[in-house]
Amino acid sequence: MQRALAASFYRGGTSKGLFFNAQELAAFRGPVRDHIILAAMGSPDPDGRQIDGMGGGISSLSKIAVVSRPGDIMPRSPEYEFPGVQWADDIEKAQRKEDGWDVVYRFAQVGVRDSVVDWGSTCGNLVAAAAQYAVDERLVHEQALAALKSSAPSPWGTVPLPLRILAANNGKVVRAIVQLQLQERDYYVSNSGDAAIAGVPGMSAPIKIDNPLDGDPLSTGRERDKIQVDGKEIECTVIDAGLPVIFIPYTALFSSPSSLVVPPADLDASAQTMALIESIRRAASNVTPKLAAVFSSAAPKVCIVAPRMGYQTTGGHAVDADDIDLVIRAVSVGNIHRTVPATTLSALAVGAAYPNSVIAEAISASPRRSRDSPGHADGNMVSVVVGQPAGTSAASAKLTTVSGEQRPTSINYLRTARRLFQGQVLVPHDVAQV
Repeated sequence: MQRALAASFYRGGTSKGLFFNAQELAAFRGPVRDHIILAAMGSPDPDGRQIDGMGGGISSLSKIAVVSRPGDIMPRSPEYEFPGVQWADDIEKAQRKEDGWDVVYRFAQVGVRDSVVDWGSTCGNLVAAAAQYAVDERLVHEQALAALKSSAPSPWGTVPLPLRILAANNGKVVRAIVQLQLQERDYYVSNSGDAAIAGVPGMSAPIKIDNPLDGDPLSTGRERDKIQVDGKEIECTVIDAGLPVIFIPYTALFSSPSSLVVPPADLDASAQTMALIESIRRAASNVTPKLAAVFSSAAPKVCIVAPRMGYQTTGGHAVDADDIDLVIRAVSVGNIHRTVPATTLSALAVGAAYPNSVIAEAISASPRRSRDSPGHADGNMVSVVVGQPAGTSAASAKLTTVSGEQRPTSINYLRTARRLFQGQVLVPHDVAQV
């Protein structure tokens, strides 16, 4: 016998995840909730396929999100509480105009081969899907929608809907702009548009993400650190733009940058390379107590950077060196990412603003031919275009003058999202015992 739970499956950016309304899981204690999630995703799977669930066998396809309106869930006791900041459902705080939020987004990275449900990280790709889910599930307050519809020039047009999304894992409020299609008295999220992102075929409506930076994004307080791994000194930069990312130069792993642009599966297959990356991740995580405290399978992530060069994408397309600022390969939960996580892309834009970072060094090692091309500092903005396995991705960081120096204060990037199914996910009945 199986138990059915209302759920939806979404693509957000270059990730996919199973989405639940928080009310659907509120009746379960925390450990039971985690077992439900593992069963739904098909974890653990010793073969790494998640064949008996919704997961796709790699980190970018093994994610879940729990979304709600502020105040929708009031746990009966501590053992029923959801992970994240304790004030996520504080209605009074949420309603503040300056720093409030419209939607609560909780994220978990689900282990593929193990039974880990990691609520301590976040996913920038699925933020786009969370924004769309909030509209699809009618979680957006009707007053906001009524005001938007009344100001629209036509009852049948497409209008931008700004949403403030609280990432409960870290307490940051991210802003997303979703394209809303009005249909007289009804509305729905538009999936038609001219936005394209590498790693996702076709085009869709853009979802613009604005991620403010709270505090110093330099996790160690320095633009560059040195760590010792297997008797070798390695330089790194650690940036937190929602999730800590350890940036290392390709020379930490390879003698030639061309070794970096092989298919991700080839890098995954090199046990020696992947073991060295994990050793670097652990060593860098011990640079400060704060980094050590957040260490998990999903965080910090690692990103390898190299000067720009031409290469062939996993889809067989040629990327010209003049179209990018640098080449990167991100590592997530023990695998080379098939594209680039949004949190890593955000951190790349932030890191480019620090001249002594390993990111800025990789960019300056191969200066662009034209300052008017993408990937340069321009007044109050620094933009970066990276070459990743599936193509190119771009992000920008807004700069503000602090103590006479320009520092990044927010990140902007574009994603697309789509609901792939809505219905029920089935889990064994003995797993879902209240």
